[in-house]
Amino acid sequence: MDKLINVFGDSHTYGDGLPDCGHEKPWEQHSLLSWPYHVFDGNNIKNFSRPGCSNDIISLELHRQTSKENVVLIMFTYPERLHIIKNGYNFVASHNFAQSVADNGNENWIAKQLAKKFETNFKEFVGKNFDDDYLEIIFLKNILFCQYFCESNNIKYYFTMVTKRQKNKLNGTLRKYRDSLYNNVNWENIFLVDGKYGFTDYAKKIKAKKGNDGDHLGVDYHKLFGNLFLDWINKKNQL
Repeated sequence: MDKLINVFGDSHTYGDGLPDCGHEKPWEQHSLLSWPYHVFDGNNIKNFSRPGCSNDIISLELHRQTSKENVVLIMFTYPERLHIIKNGYNFVASHNFAQSVADNGNENWIAKQLAKKFETNFKEFVGKNFDDDYLEIIFLKNILFCQYFCESNNIKYYFTMVTKRQKNKLNGTLRKYRDSLYNNVNWENIFLVDGKYGFTDYAKKIKAKKGNDGDHLGVDYHKLFGNLFLDWINKKNQL
């Protein structure tokens, strides 16, 4: 494939737990052993993933970094993570963590201090104001945001997920909102192992070995998932 592959995701795409990744400069120290490098030639990949990334940050980075000259590869992350802006800096927060998102050392240094200062406020804000039903709506909106951007610009794209979530039990108008979003997602272009397992779901099923940090997945599993993803892409392109 001649086009440059733009890759977006969280720590599982960045390569946490793999021997060659670093965190001092997270905008450039991703692993070259993570699953995307088993799908496409690493020389053609630009990896914009970040540890702890949220789906709304993925959506924004997609718009910022991608043109018609690219192919897009996205692994959507956990819905509980949200993009927060404070004092002109970007952060990702959930009910149990908060961290900075920056492009360079100077910006990252300041943002890290702010993340530490406001960590409790960020976590309480997410925990108190965003229930699972609303997070599901946001999750689907972010997928559609990326899907429509790619389709409207004639950009070839392949999506997958860290974990496949079941639909929440909703009623009334909220259920109609959710179902309208869900039904407009092009699920045929979202890779799930055996049609139902996300990245960590399948790892649990087969009891895959952990990486060096004891939390994320190891090299062998990244290779397996990447090869399964590649097989799926090749079959799609033959249809």
